[in-house]
Amino acid sequence: MSKKYIIFKDDDVGNDTQSLKKWIDIIQEKNVKSAIGLIGRCMKDRELVDYLNSLDTDKIEIFCHGYYHKQLPYIIRKMKKSKELPKTEFNKDFVRHNRSLKKYRLAESKYLKTKAITFGPQGNIWNDNVIDAVIQNDFKLMFSWRKIKAEIFTIPLTENLKQSSFEEFLKDYKKNKNDEIFTLQFHHEKLTDKQFELMIEVIDFFKNKEKRTFIKPSELLELVHK
Repeated sequence: MSKKYIIFKDDDVGNDTQSLKKWIDIIQEKNVKSAIGLIGRCMKDRELVDYLNSLDTDKIEIFCHGYYHKQLPYIIRKMKKSKELPKTEFNKDFVRHNRSLKKYRLAESKYLKTKAITFGPQGNIWNDNVIDAVIQNDFKLMFSWRKIKAEIFTIPLTENLKQSSFEEFLKDYKKNKNDEIFTLQFHHEKLTDKQFELMIEVIDFFKNKEKRTFIKPSELLELVHK
């Protein structure tokens, strides 16, 4: 790639719509792009769906963030062995996972104007048993911390926005500043007022200083297949 790119990955759309709107307002004001992960069961919320359908698809792209959005807290996953894990959306067999993704597709076709091509598992938790279900439900890309051994393009996850100041962010960013694709992950519902202000600084930094190109997952796929 001749340029450096940045993907803003906002998770848990369906939780705290007011914070989502606050974040989207920043995207629109700054004229950049973002990917937002929608929880499938939340498509029953008509106000949310109307808002999502009103968004500029040239700037905002919806990706699938699971249907039920069930996951185990990180510490519990660390404490338990895999065979002891309770049945959650991303620790299940192909049949059950395939069923939940089909539910997402059915709701999407009923309520949304666009079709997601990217899958982002809750908590970035998944196992190899569910990859076939992801592919069979016509997803072309997947956010992941590690390379996936399958016919699907992996979008790297680089960093979470947890800092409270631009200085803190810059210190963390320097560890991965040479990456061609830098994915900044966050949850709009967890952003404090201070972090919303920080996000504006971060956007200006990437646009003006780093000269990174803001890109949506679908645009990344087009670049890969050129």
